[in-house]
Amino acid sequence: MNISFDSNRRSATVKVASIGLLILVLLIPVSMVKSVVYDRINVASEAVADIRQSWGGSQTIAGPLLRVPFSSETTNAHGEIYTIERYALLVADDLEGTAEVNVEMRYRGIHEVPVYQTDLDLKVRFDLTRFEMLGLDPDSFLWPKAELLVGMTDLAAMNETPSAKIANDQAEFAGTSHQVSGLPQVLTTNIGPFLQRLADSKSLSANIRLSFNGTDSLQFVPLAERSEVSTAANWSSPSFSGRRLPTEREVTQSGFDATWKSTSIGRNLPPTWIEGTATPAMNSNGIFGVRFMMPIGLYQQMDRALKYAVMFIGLTFISYFLMETVAKVRLHPLQYLLVGLANSLFYLLLLSLAEHIGFGLAYIASSSASAALIIGYSATVLATKLRALVMVAVLSGLYGFLYLTLMAESFALLAGSIGLWVILGAVMYLTRKIDWYTAAETVVEKE
Repeated sequence: MNISFDSNRRSATVKVASIGLLILVLLIPVSMVKSVVYDRINVASEAVADIRQSWGGSQTIAGPLLRVPFSSETTNAHGEIYTIERYALLVADDLEGTAEVNVEMRYRGIHEVPVYQTDLDLKVRFDLTRFEMLGLDPDSFLWPKAELLVGMTDLAAMNETPSAKIANDQAEFAGTSHQVSGLPQVLTTNIGPFLQRLADSKSLSANIRLSFNGTDSLQFVPLAERSEVSTAANWSSPSFSGRRLPTEREVTQSGFDATWKSTSIGRNLPPTWIEGTATPAMNSNGIFGVRFMMPIGLYQQMDRALKYAVMFIGLTFISYFLMETVAKVRLHPLQYLLVGLANSLFYLLLLSLAEHIGFGLAYIASSSASAALIIGYSATVLATKLRALVMVAVLSGLYGFLYLTLMAESFALLAGSIGLWVILGAVMYLTRKIDWYTAAETVVEKE
């Protein structure tokens, strides 16, 4: 009798070990699906890069700055005195910016990328008396050559010629080969004639208009003593980035409005300097902006879903094993393998369909297809329709739990961990009164 009991116990242990081995074997097709997902991610990245190249990349707007050349005497190695031209730069005292952003989707094949078009208005005021802080001879300034500068990451993405309005005059910006250290590409316009018409004015006010394209992000480095920038866009999933968050923001299903306020404190840049003695930093404490992110990307959802593959396969196998134990049904490991392959096929169906019809519809179609295979097969191998209905409930719960977890953008980890705790608790509760040695003995005798 003891020999028979030990034999039955070993038989049950072998059965459980076989199921565990099958789960490990089924990780092979799951890993193959993961490889396909990563390949598709690379293809999608190439599509994004292609669109960025033709539309415009991430944009960072820096400035504005006033650059005025001045004459400076220097001595060469032979003691000869000669005059050179150097540049003094001045940041604005006040900056008020308003950006109207229109976001739309562009496509490369089956891949979609959010791009934006921005109309940016900048109102600036410069205190010209700050140049006195440099201790230079006022007569050395070459005011007719004064320039207004704006730094920008990608000048090729301009939609129209940028302009600046000063009093009743208007000037157009152009690119320049004379860059400012620390800034990206620079737009410049000569405002010397306007300054001459302003006579002895101690300040300069200008309205700057920029219209440009971009992708991924829009950021600002306001090089002013006091700045306020407002951005409005028709995008409901913004990710505010940079060293400063908006002081005011409102995010709705139709878009967002955000306002940033900043000062020069902590920027480590003087209000005026001679070119070469200070460098504006594009990663300064004053940088801020927004990224236009997809709420949850398709491939991110697929990667999350694949992390639950072991749970899917394992819980399905546990359900079958309980059927064997409680209902005295005899199942072959090959039958477990076929059911596990049906679960694995769900992920490949989900990926291939989601790229064409969207994740929601693809999830319904692929889960229905895989569940139909398993339930139809179970109706025969489990001998009764009632047991097949039990599998319907199990699979419905699993697919429903996975979908809700994938859709929980901010609470995915919390939802997943609580769901797994509930599932484990349910299995433990349902099997708490089973005498596994007796059950195993009965199954072996039936075999």
